[in-house]
Amino acid sequence: MTTDNAIAFATTVDSELIPPLDGVRVLDFSRYVSGPYAGMLLADAGAEVIKVEPEGGEVSRSLPPIMQDGAGNDHSTYFLRLNRGKKSVVLDPRSAEHRPALERLIASADVVLENFRPGAFEAWGLGWEELQRINPRLTYATITGFGHSPSRSRDWPAFNLVAEAMAGVVGRFPEGDQPAKAAGLPFGDSMASLHAVNGIVMSLLRRATTGRGSRVDIAMYDSMLSANEWSIACQSGAGIEVELGATVHPWFAPYGFFEARDGWLCICVATDGAWKQFCAVAGLDQLWSDMRLRTGTGRAEHFHEVIASPMSAWLAATPARTAATLLADAGVPAAPLQRPPDLVDDEQGRTREMLTDHPVGDGGSITLAGNPVRIEPRLAPHAQGFSTPGQHTDEILGELFPEHAISLPSH
Repeated sequence: MTTDNAIAFATTVDSELIPPLDGVRVLDFSRYVSGPYAGMLLADAGAEVIKVEPEGGEVSRSLPPIMQDGAGNDHSTYFLRLNRGKKSVVLDPRSAEHRPALERLIASADVVLENFRPGAFEAWGLGWEELQRINPRLTYATITGFGHSPSRSRDWPAFNLVAEAMAGVVGRFPEGDQPAKAAGLPFGDSMASLHAVNGIVMSLLRRATTGRGSRVDIAMYDSMLSANEWSIACQSGAGIEVELGATVHPWFAPYGFFEARDGWLCICVATDGAWKQFCAVAGLDQLWSDMRLRTGTGRAEHFHEVIASPMSAWLAATPARTAATLLADAGVPAAPLQRPPDLVDDEQGRTREMLTDHPVGDGGSITLAGNPVRIEPRLAPHAQGFSTPGQHTDEILGELFPEHAISLPSH
C-alpha cells in the first residue's frame, strides 16, 4: 500500500526480521498521552494498530502547539508525536447504528486499549464481561488514574500531574517561599504507557497457553508509586526522607548539575575511583590528597566547604561540552545539559536512530523521538505515517463485512 497518506509498513521475506507483534491487531480507543503512546510503541513492534475515533477525530488532533505543512494545513504536534504508524476508523461506541460493525471489529482484534475513567466502557455496553463474550481471546488493557479496584480515589479524574503529586514524584517539594516544582515531563502518562505495553505482551504470551484473554489494569498512580520506590524504601527502612531535587546528593559528591563557562553539565561522581579521575582531569590534586574526601559521604559532607570553590573555578574556565567530554573520556559519568534546540540534531540520537524525520501532510516534516527498544537482528524502522480521521474505515469494515449484509456506518 503506497499512497501519500498511507501508513507505511515494512515488508521482508527474512523470517528473522519479522516484527515481534506481527499479526497482532490492536484497537486503540484512547486519547491524550498514556494510551496513544502505548499504542504507538505496539505499532513499532509490528502490531496493526487501529485508532478508533469519533466523528472529527480524537480530541488531541486539535491541541497545540500547531505546525503547518508545505500547503499551510494545520497539524497538531501534540497528536503527531504519539500517533505515527496507526490506521484510523471512525466508529462511535455509543451508537446503536455502529454497534454491529464495532462488535465485529472487536471480534477480529487481539487487544483493546483505552484510557477512559472506570465505568465509561461499561456505560457504553463494552465492559470486560461483554468484551469477553464478543471475543474470549481478547486482551483488554485499561489505563486509568487509580485503577479499577474499589478505592476512595478510583473514580477521580487524573492527568499526569495528579498521579505524580499523589505518588510524591516532583522536581522539588515546597520549602519556605519556594513552591513545589513539577518533574517536568509527563512521567505519570509515559510510565503508565510502558507498563501497559508490558502487561499487554504478558497477556498475549499467557493466551498462547490458556487460549483466553485477560484484563490489564494499569493505574497512573501505581506506575508513579513504583517509580518512586527509592523514596519509599529510604523512608520505611532507614527513616530518611529523600530530598527530591536536592543540589547535593546525601551520599555522593560532586553529583548533580553544575555551571561551566558557557552552560551547564551534569557530573556524577558515585565511586572513589571516579573521584580520583575527576581530580586528575580538573587538575585538583589537592582535593585528592584531602583524606576527608576519600569517601562518598565525606565528599557530600564537605562539598560546600572544600570542593565547591576550586571545582567552580575549573568549570568557569571550561566550556560545558569540553568539561563533560574530558570527564567522560576519563571514565567519570558526565554530560552536557542539552536544551530542545540541541536535541533535534543530536549526534548520538541520530546515530541510534532515536531521532527520525517523518513527512507530514503536504510537504511538511517533523522530527520525532523513536522507540528505544533494540532487538537484533535489526527490525524494520519505526512505524511511519499519520492517518486522517476515518481514513481506513471503508478498508477495514469492508474486510469485516465482505458480504455487505450490513451497511457501513457513514463517516
